[in-house]
Parts: sequence; C-alpha cells; structure tokens
Amino acid sequence: MLKTVLLVEDEILLREATSDDLRDLGYDPVCAGRADEAWEILKNGTPLEAMITDIRMPGEWDGWELARQARTLRPELGVIYVSGYSDAQHQPVEGAVYLKKPYRFDDIREALERIGAAA
Repeated sequence: MLKTVLLVEDEILLREATSDDLRDLGYDPVCAGRADEAWEILKNGTPLEAMITDIRMPGEWDGWELARQARTLRPELGVIYVSGYSDAQHQPVEGAVYLKKPYRFDDIREALERIGAAA
C-alpha cells in the first residue's frame, strides 16, 4: 500500500510536477491548492503520512497556520514547508523540514526521509 502525502501548493504547474515526483518516489499524493481545501482533507480522515505545504498562498491561512492546525488534529503528521521566499522568522511545527523553492527531486525524497515518512 502506498503512503499518502498531502501536497498543498497554489501554483498548479509546480503542484503537478511535485505530484509526479511523489508518485515516482512511491507515494500517493492528495493535492490541494489552498489551505482551506487541505483543511477539509485533514478533517475528513484521509490517512496521511506527511504534508508538504507552500507557505504563501491565497486564503485566510498560510502554510504556517495550516501546519499548526493540522497538528491539532494529527499530532503525528510529518510536515515539510516549501517557499520561494525567506520565511525564516516564523516558527515551524516541531520536527518539520523547510525546503527553499526551487527544490529538486532529491530534496523531496530526503525531506520525507527526515520526517520519517519514507516510502
């Protein structure tokens, strides 16, 4: 059975490319373009090993807040933040990994290994 990863990315081309990369790594990606869409997926009980979230996206919540809220529902959820901006002033959830855009295929694989969600 494939491990499922929630991918939250508002840039559609990057979301599609990263989804393909996740499949190539042996994961089953579930995608959302906004934090509110991701929140619904988190609330509906979909089994997830990890979440990769963009930090800056449209809507009320950014990736920082989404991860904080996600951990209230799923304390064991591995979190990987991605951003093309310097967002170092924020505090990530415990055990999270930060990737700077543009990231490579190997960066995703290594980050998933670091949070313990290796396929």
